[in-house]
Amino acid sequence: MRAGPILEAVLYARDLTAAERFYGGVLGLETYWTLAERFVFFRSGAQMLLIFNPDRSSAQSAAAGPPPHGTTGSGHVCFRASLDEQARWERHFAAHGIAIDRLMDWPDGGRSLYVRDPAGNSVEFAEPRIWGLDEMRSLRGARVVIATHNKGKLTEFAWLLAPFGTETISAGELGLAEPAETETTFAGNARIKAEAALQASGLIAISDDSGLCVDAIGGEPGVLTADWAGPERNWMKAMTRVEERLRAAGATSPESRRASFVCTLCVAWPDGERRFYVGRAPGHLTWPPRGELGHGYDPVFVPDGETRTFGEMPLAEKNGLSHRGHAIRQLLSDLF
Repeated sequence: MRAGPILEAVLYARDLTAAERFYGGVLGLETYWTLAERFVFFRSGAQMLLIFNPDRSSAQSAAAGPPPHGTTGSGHVCFRASLDEQARWERHFAAHGIAIDRLMDWPDGGRSLYVRDPAGNSVEFAEPRIWGLDEMRSLRGARVVIATHNKGKLTEFAWLLAPFGTETISAGELGLAEPAETETTFAGNARIKAEAALQASGLIAISDDSGLCVDAIGGEPGVLTADWAGPERNWMKAMTRVEERLRAAGATSPESRRASFVCTLCVAWPDGERRFYVGRAPGHLTWPPRGELGHGYDPVFVPDGETRTFGEMPLAEKNGLSHRGHAIRQLLSDLF
């Protein structure tokens, strides 16, 4: 057998407040869990960084959880970073008054940048090629075009990508034409939109093709979700059409009005690389529409486990449940 990817790295610090300021505030990691004077945990993509107070972790009961662990002296953690990213980190640390401990060019190629955290731990940012690994694609700090003319979609993307320094601009803001969506799948139409935006702008493009799939009417409107709103994008007209079809089918109970929002994202690079990410949000449809938030069919869609429609939810809550939120989290795990 062979062990899988490393899931977590551990460092030790007695001043956990200072550790949280450094790793959360300066490095921008997502704080996952804190317990005063014991630990603070951070999420970094698909991995976890755990900071323990060694006075507590080395004295914990072996019978009440993990075995005791702890150390003294400075530890070490390394983050993957390209040369361009290292240059941005160097400027970022200078702005925070954090000294560069060392810049090192390795004999077999690759560079590392080192700083110290408040506990004295060595924090490295290194090119993967120092270990003979391929460079991972990343959208950190990139300028990307979101292939949409829908302001609601752009707002969602911008909100989710902003913490990573990714600058977003929409195809609408650039004055790009909307391509004909001629495919019969979400993935096919997402590819069309991403490639059109890429070719017109020269920027890395992210496209989204999403839709509402209603069980009682054979999965419609599906890829025609926007078309049901007409060229004027009259979403009340579209919601009414769905409701009329449901009533014609005798679907009056929540169980008979099951539906899912589906989202497929496509990321297109100038070198020909294409990646896809799919998210789903199951729920049921209600009538009449409720809520002024969101966009599209949000006012009639109630996600599983909720009594509110997407149209009644603040953006941060909706993104935790939505099809687009699920797809974007996959993208974030892969490209950030």
